[in-house]
Amino acid sequence: MTSSAEILFLSLLFAHLLADFGLQSAKDIREKARPAVFTKHIAWVTVLAWVFSGDWLNPWIPLVVGVTHAAFDALKTAAAGAGYNEKRLFFIDQAAHIAVLAGVAWWAATPGHVHFWVETAGPLYIDAVLLGCGLLLAVFTGGILIGMATEGFTRQIRAETESRPPSAADVPAPREGLAHGGKIIGWLERALIFFFVLIGKPEAVAFLVAAKSVFRFGELTKDSRKEAEYILIGTLMSFGWAIPVAWLTRYLLHG
Repeated sequence: MTSSAEILFLSLLFAHLLADFGLQSAKDIREKARPAVFTKHIAWVTVLAWVFSGDWLNPWIPLVVGVTHAAFDALKTAAAGAGYNEKRLFFIDQAAHIAVLAGVAWWAATPGHVHFWVETAGPLYIDAVLLGCGLLLAVFTGGILIGMATEGFTRQIRAETESRPPSAADVPAPREGLAHGGKIIGWLERALIFFFVLIGKPEAVAFLVAAKSVFRFGELTKDSRKEAEYILIGTLMSFGWAIPVAWLTRYLLHG
């Protein structure tokens, strides 16, 4: 990426991914209707857009990004509260955000546009932002997408657990895992996949599959086939998302 518009778009995209996926917790997403939580999120969006725009004397870049982000998020929250499909709203919301970023980059990056970070670090900055975008997409965005895709399976497991008679001697009690343990395992898993593909060692990914099979699949098949299948499906989805994102990042870096 060499043009000013492409560099500005990539910078704003990184700021967006960091604010929406890296710095926004699941609790923040659930409580976004609260003014304090909503304001905190929009503040992050605006500040990060300003910092990574590299044009700190132009207040219109962070202002447009922040105001439109607030408008889209408010509409999404209201629509979700009215009963609209949250998964569909998520994709519409993200598409709208990215369209605004592309429009801002095309409008603001005039031929004489000076990007502070590029002027300071040169191509190293572009590589760093590409890596950051790829890592955020692979690890955090992937976690949200996989969670959406496996939501139906989660409901099945929860229903089975709740339907178990608590006094039945022949039914093993459900075992509690670590708080957020599965989510953190998924993050680490996709981060390692991203790293292995990026350094040109995709064969190392096979060891992750073997390790997870030993520690999780074999144990769970003794108690719950649904849980075992859920873990296997989630693992394959995780690998199926992280590997293409890593390959695309590697291609863009070398390109």
